[in-house]
Amino acid sequence: MQNKNPNFFYSVDLDEDGRLKNLFLADARSREAYQYFGDVVTFDTSCLAEKYDLPLISFVGMNHHGQLVLLGCGLISDETVETYTWLFKSWLTSMLECPPNAIITDHCKSIQAAVAKVFPGAKHRFCLSYILKKVPEKFRGFTELKAVKKALKKMAYDSLRPQNFEENWKKMIEAYGLEGNEWLTSLYEDRHSWVPGFLKGAFWAGMSISKRGESLSTFFDGYVFPRTSLKQFFSKFEMTLQNKMKKEVQADSESLHKTPLIISKFYMEEQVSKVYTLNMFKKFQDELKATMYCDVAPTKIDGSNVTFEVKECSYMEEGKRTENKDYEVLFNQEELKVDCICGFFELNGILCRHALSVFKFQQIFELPPRYIHDRWRKDFKRLRALARASNDVVATNTSERYDYLSMRFLQLVDIGFISEDRYQLSLKLLREVEKSLLDDPIGRDRQPKLLSFESHANKNAQSLYIPQLGFSEDNRTSDSLPVKRRGRPPKKGRESNVEPLVRTNKEQDFLSSALITNGDNVLQDTSTVSHLDTHIGLGGIDLMEEVNPNDLSFGTHFGLHVNQQNHMSNQPRMQQTNLLQGPYEQPTIGNQGMQWFYQNILQDDQIPKAPSRNG
Repeated sequence: MQNKNPNFFYSVDLDEDGRLKNLFLADARSREAYQYFGDVVTFDTSCLAEKYDLPLISFVGMNHHGQLVLLGCGLISDETVETYTWLFKSWLTSMLECPPNAIITDHCKSIQAAVAKVFPGAKHRFCLSYILKKVPEKFRGFTELKAVKKALKKMAYDSLRPQNFEENWKKMIEAYGLEGNEWLTSLYEDRHSWVPGFLKGAFWAGMSISKRGESLSTFFDGYVFPRTSLKQFFSKFEMTLQNKMKKEVQADSESLHKTPLIISKFYMEEQVSKVYTLNMFKKFQDELKATMYCDVAPTKIDGSNVTFEVKECSYMEEGKRTENKDYEVLFNQEELKVDCICGFFELNGILCRHALSVFKFQQIFELPPRYIHDRWRKDFKRLRALARASNDVVATNTSERYDYLSMRFLQLVDIGFISEDRYQLSLKLLREVEKSLLDDPIGRDRQPKLLSFESHANKNAQSLYIPQLGFSEDNRTSDSLPVKRRGRPPKKGRESNVEPLVRTNKEQDFLSSALITNGDNVLQDTSTVSHLDTHIGLGGIDLMEEVNPNDLSFGTHFGLHVNQQNHMSNQPRMQQTNLLQGPYEQPTIGNQGMQWFYQNILQDDQIPKAPSRNG
């Protein structure tokens, strides 16, 4: 993977015997996506919680369409504080030491300790969905299981104020005699990290359920199942990323070229439709439509501050009748500020139906700029890129300059290939940059290497990316050369000896496609590969076939060489810093070759500083 794109990042953790213990990887698109959507991150451990065969964890963000984006993933062998700390440090290193503003995880003491250690300044929230899923396991055999789960759910969603939660919690504990339950005691101690009533005032990008009936999906839904094997996962890994990327590109195109249907004559709806992506506009539109169920009445006036009571009437939603509820909304007439007790705007970045009802009641039909959240704008990426351009990283060495320039060019790639016009403009500007950089003695000296690299890249790119993106032969440039497909000829995969199971249609389709090796998924023969750690997945060795141990070496990118004779016999157990330091080599390109050097990224004085996310 790294041979195909040097901006691919990975880290391996080996045990005392030199065996793979933990693995982290982040492809170039994940690293680039973090620059836009890394303000709020979900650490997904659902595969561990649900006892999947695959010990997969993933870092996930939310893009401006409300779609999940992968920000890195890994495989871990245990759930200790040390393992999670190593994983978080590896991930943070891959993201240029720029921590997220907020992180959402499962309620787990090991994860909690590791987050506090690696992300001390980030807001930490436990996912309410994960907590509710654990109730059947924690109360197995308890006669009042359903009643306890219902009470816990109602308490979490309906306790709009902290004091309401405290009162309801006490009633539940006494009603079901749960004073000695250790899990509930732990939950209560951490209530400030999972109860919505305690979590207002921070933006969560809609990455946690905010009301009943919502479900939280995961990035690999439809691709990973309880019996998915390691081989099946890696055979579909790149295809999964490509499919997700296509959906984002399609959403970008639709948001730019389609005009949504306006259902009201309120200017605020037209106002939002012009700036928000289609998906996020629909969410705003749903809240605007729901204002018909809200009755507004002022209850208190204190100077320019007016307190409103908004009664949300009962209505049918997805075949179920909602409850009548009362909400308190504070409105400032001078500053045109509105604050609803439900906290919907803080959680999702979209005004709730209660706040919109107050605006309508006050005859305010144009939303103040503070309530048009930049995070959901159609041009969010462009705005983010412009903001970052004014605060460039100060690179102090070759590796820092290489890493930062790679990230900046990836931003342009992400926008340049959306349409033919942008693609042609990108090529024109790229040729001008090449001409300027190559028109000097140093540039002319390196030109043969660049041409050799371009030829080498074309052989990979034309066989890999063009079929996946759906480009036809006619879309290739006129100077493209016919290339042979790399790898062994297509062949049918060996028959699986997995015992028969009753599977869903989606899982059957996934497994049938994963177990058949075609031309795009054939991995290189071991004779052409000498580094196992740089070739896990596409472009590397077949993980399921026998390999001569003498042909393999581990950790060459991080200064650790292992072979069959002396792989770990004279070495202490590898520490975290050994995995992430030292030079690594890029395969030779052209006559003289090219080397890439990675800094000792766990030493503060050598870390490339990324621009502040809040700047």
